[in-house]
Amino acid sequence: MYYRVFRDNVKICFPFLAFVKVTILGPGTVFIDKGCHAQKNVFRGLTIVTHSADSLVSIGAKSLLGGLTIRCHERIELGKKTMTAVSLLQDSLIYNADEVSSQVDTNIFLRPSPVILGANVWLGPDSIVLGGSKIGNDSVLAAGTWCFGNQIGDYCLVSGNPAKRPVPIDKLLKLKGLE
Repeated sequence: MYYRVFRDNVKICFPFLAFVKVTILGPGTVFIDKGCHAQKNVFRGLTIVTHSADSLVSIGAKSLLGGLTIRCHERIELGKKTMTAVSLLQDSLIYNADEVSSQVDTNIFLRPSPVILGANVWLGPDSIVLGGSKIGNDSVLAAGTWCFGNQIGDYCLVSGNPAKRPVPIDKLLKLKGLE
């Protein structure tokens, strides 16, 4: 287990509890802070793939990672206490961009752009967060939400495919008479 998990480019702070298969591949740097859990979610484990030596994946402390897939070419950061359910985080749409860019003009779709998730963010099932997206602290992505280049503020509920008009959670609470 030590040989299969620990490499120079992977640092996992303990305690780290894995209740499913954890796969970390590629030449990039992966950092998982203390107190994180990889949990079973629809029979999927935690998969992190870095596509270049300059890639950086950073996962904050006490995150619950259920069925999460990360594909990183440049940078993906998850804040502390992030919770996921069968989600995809990917910072580039195309990874063989050198082959494609020789045939097509280079544009925004070929350039990797960081994905940043704040603290205490919840990703619902089948949510996808692509390059250029920044999700603020204490925000929730509903099931099936798809973000590409979205800038979501703190304490918002986001839904839709593609994600549009995040709703501040405090407004929802006022509507229900809970605040």
